[in-house]
Amino acid sequence: MTLMNAVMTLEDAAWNESLRVTGFTSLGETDRARLSGMGLHVGETVVKLLAAPLGDPVECLVGQQLLALERGLVARIRVAPL
Repeated sequence: MTLMNAVMTLEDAAWNESLRVTGFTSLGETDRARLSGMGLHVGETVVKLLAAPLGDPVECLVGQQLLALERGLVARIRVAPL
C-alpha cells in the first residue's frame, strides 16, 4: 500500500485539494444523518477551503455547497484523492 492509497481524513488532507468521501469513522447515527442531510455522503466530492481564525469551524466545498463543519466532524470524514 502506497501513501497515496492510505486512509486519510479530511482533517489530514491538504487545503484546496479535490477529494472523494470514502466513509466515516466513529460517527453516531445522528451525525451521519446530519451530514447526509447537508449533502455530505460517500462518493461526494469535497474540498477543504479554510479554517476560522481559532480553527473551528472548517469551511468546505461539498459538491456545489459551501459548508462550515465542526473540526470534530472533519476529523471523522475519510477521503481519498480523485
